Amino acid sequence: MTDDSSIKKYPVASGEVAKMLGMQQPNVELPVANTSHSVANLPMQETAANEENHEKHQESTEPDALENEHGTELEKGDEQKPNQSFFLKVGKAILPYLAVFSLGIFLYYFFFTGVDFGALLNSAPKISTPKESALQSLEKQNLAGYQAWISRYYYYISDNKILDPEVDNSGNGFSNFQKYLLKFNPKSYDTLGLGLADSQAVSAGINPLTGLSLTEAQKAILDKYIDMEVVSNRLALGQLEHESTVAGANINAGTTSTNGQTSVYIMNENTNIQTRGLNTTPTPSPVAGNTINKPDVSVGVDVNTEIPGRLEIPDLKINAPIMWSKAAKNFDADLQSGVIHYPGTALPGQIGTTYIAGHSSNYVWAKGAYNQVFTQLGSLAQNASFKITVVQKNGKDAIFHYAVTRSKEYLPTDQEQFKNTGKSLVALSTCWPVGSTAKRLVVFGELVRTEK
Repeated sequence: MTDDSSIKKYPVASGEVAKMLGMQQPNVELPVANTSHSVANLPMQETAANEENHEKHQESTEPDALENEHGTELEKGDEQKPNQSFFLKVGKAILPYLAVFSLGIFLYYFFFTGVDFGALLNSAPKISTPKESALQSLEKQNLAGYQAWISRYYYYISDNKILDPEVDNSGNGFSNFQKYLLKFNPKSYDTLGLGLADSQAVSAGINPLTGLSLTEAQKAILDKYIDMEVVSNRLALGQLEHESTVAGANINAGTTSTNGQTSVYIMNENTNIQTRGLNTTPTPSPVAGNTINKPDVSVGVDVNTEIPGRLEIPDLKINAPIMWSKAAKNFDADLQSGVIHYPGTALPGQIGTTYIAGHSSNYVWAKGAYNQVFTQLGSLAQNASFKITVVQKNGKDAIFHYAVTRSKEYLPTDQEQFKNTGKSLVALSTCWPVGSTAKRLVVFGELVRTEK
């Protein structure tokens, strides 16, 4: 028989396990180990149980909390709280100062600069027409070919603007790149001497290279890439600039007579250059010696041309932004955002002719809210009123009220539509008849009152 007194008895649970489970450790005395028994002789279940208890003991001894230098426990992640608390306190401390600083900057720009926040928010966005987008894409793809083509016409260039694909070197209304597509001479205004600008010939269906009808290839290019109403506007402005007859705000003026014609010499306030215009018949003007006396209505108005103006014609229900175009190459985009002011002509309120143009029609697929803005311009009656609002450089609005005095149809190249008479006039212009670019309908209005 086996002596029970020599068998080693194991406690029900170790002290650590009993403590972890909330059990009281039994007071069991361990007998002296019998060296005759080895671990291999222990039952398998007891050995597995002891291994499991050992693993639980190791897990229980892993630290779930950290002790700080004062002996108190910190939970995991608590060591980051002091830094977070510091930055939060700093943020709360400087937030009021940032708010006051931001308010001060806003008030400074609102009261002491020419920035008109309302006009900026309400100004019409720039919109590209399908033709303009297609033309710009084609220009990028064919830039190398264009440069090789135009270099055949200009051997030595001191001004790189002449090579600009969007510039009209000849003044006939087509840009250099459009002439490249149509194979026109970029230096030629009237290729065959037909007595018409090449763009006028194209509008009449005539090929300026042959005098015959336009080819199918030319028609396809015109239909896909070229807006002839924009070309007509460029033609009118190009003729004006090439003839040196910029209708600007006159400071000094005088008249001389040559072969029955009256030449009016004016100093342009905007461009600071002397220009000359020819009137077929002398017209009375308030010229005393060599000085034109400006009426009070135009004194002190300094237009901020970085912010669009606004044209309102109540009788035609027209309310459109006025885009202060910087150059003829911007006409296409600017006409989709409103009506355009011809660069170099007088600004509203100044002495001279303020020339403003808008679409009378456009293709049905063309984007933009102002494609038919001047469709009804021909129905504007004599003495009808309209007004132009501009933003001055001091940030304040100025409102100019006009009364219609007359209207007339002109060829795009007719310089009479830009003639100065010593008054403050506005010429509202559009291609005419609707759907055609053969002529331009111009409605003139004279300044009668100013609000500042």
